[in-house]
Amino acid sequence: MNLLKYEKFHWKSGLEYVAGIDEAGRGPLAGPVVAASVILHNDFDVKDINDSKKISHKKRLILYDYIVDNALDVSIGIVSEQEIDELNILKATFLAMKRSINNLLLKPEQLLIDGPYTDIKSFPVKNIISGDSKSASIAAASIIAKVTRDQIMLDYDKIFPDYGFSSNKGYGTKKHIESLRIKKATPIHRKSFKIVKDYLPSFSFYKNNSDFDILGYQYIGSQYIRKQYKLLDIKINIEKNDDIIDFLFCKNKKYFFVKVITLYNNMKFSIGNISECNKDLYNIELEKILLKKEYDVNFSFNVVSVRFKKNHKPKIVKE
Repeated sequence: MNLLKYEKFHWKSGLEYVAGIDEAGRGPLAGPVVAASVILHNDFDVKDINDSKKISHKKRLILYDYIVDNALDVSIGIVSEQEIDELNILKATFLAMKRSINNLLLKPEQLLIDGPYTDIKSFPVKNIISGDSKSASIAAASIIAKVTRDQIMLDYDKIFPDYGFSSNKGYGTKKHIESLRIKKATPIHRKSFKIVKDYLPSFSFYKNNSDFDILGYQYIGSQYIRKQYKLLDIKINIEKNDDIIDFLFCKNKKYFFVKVITLYNNMKFSIGNISECNKDLYNIELEKILLKKEYDVNFSFNVVSVRFKKNHKPKIVKE
C-alpha cells in the first residue's frame, strides 16, 4: 500500500504542511490519553513506518527517534486521567488531539486524522478509518503517541509497582484488576470507568492500613509526572543526613529533588524545619549525587507537603 497516498494528494494541490494525527490510550483503566501530530516532508523515507500496534517495542523506539530527527514537525498533547473523568474519554481524546495540533511549531494546512470523525473545526480535516495503516503521517503520529504514553506508564510503574503498569500500560489485565481489588484504585486510575468505580478507596481504608505515607508519596510523584517531569530515580539515600529523598526528576535540563511530607487530618508539621536546618548540607550531598550520575548540577531541592482530610481534596504545600 502507498502510505503517502493522502499526503501526495495534498502536496500536489500546493499544500506543504500536512499533519497526521493519532492517539494512544483510550482503553486503559489508568494513565493519560496521548495524541501526537506529525508533519512529514515529501522525501521522508517511509519504508519502515507502520501502525504502532503492528511493530515491536524495540522497532518503535528506533522509529520514534527517526521521526523526531527527520520530520518537519512533531508534537504531543496529553490529557490526564483527572481530565478524562471530568470530560469522558471521547472528549478527552479530541482535546489531546487539539493540544498536539496547538503544540506544533508549524501551522498545518491540512489534517489527516485516524478514525471516523472528530470535533476539530479550526483546520481542514480528512478523517481516515484505520488511518494508521493507510497514511504515513498518521502511522508516524501513532508511533510518537504510543512511545510517549508507554514511557509515562513506565515512570508510573516505579511509583505504583503493584499494578503491572510496565507491562499492561494501564489496560485491564487479570493481574491489574486483582491488584485493584486488593490495593484499590490509585491517584492515576480513571475513576469514571466502571471497573475502577468498584474499587475506589475510602479515607478509612488508608487510615486502617496506615497507608497515608505511601499515598502521599504516590500522589506527589504522579503530580510531577502529569506535568511532564521525567522520573530518573526514587528513594535516594542521603547518608550524612540520615534521610531519604523520594524523587529525582528532570525537566528542561534542570534536576529536581523532591521530598514528600504526608499529613492527615489535623497533624502539624513545618516544612521549614527540614529545609532550613540542614539546607547547605543537603545541597552538598545532592550535588555529589548528580556528579556521580554524570548529570549537570543545575538542580533544586523541593520539600512538598500534602494533607489528606476526610471529605476534602488533598492540599499541597510546596517550599
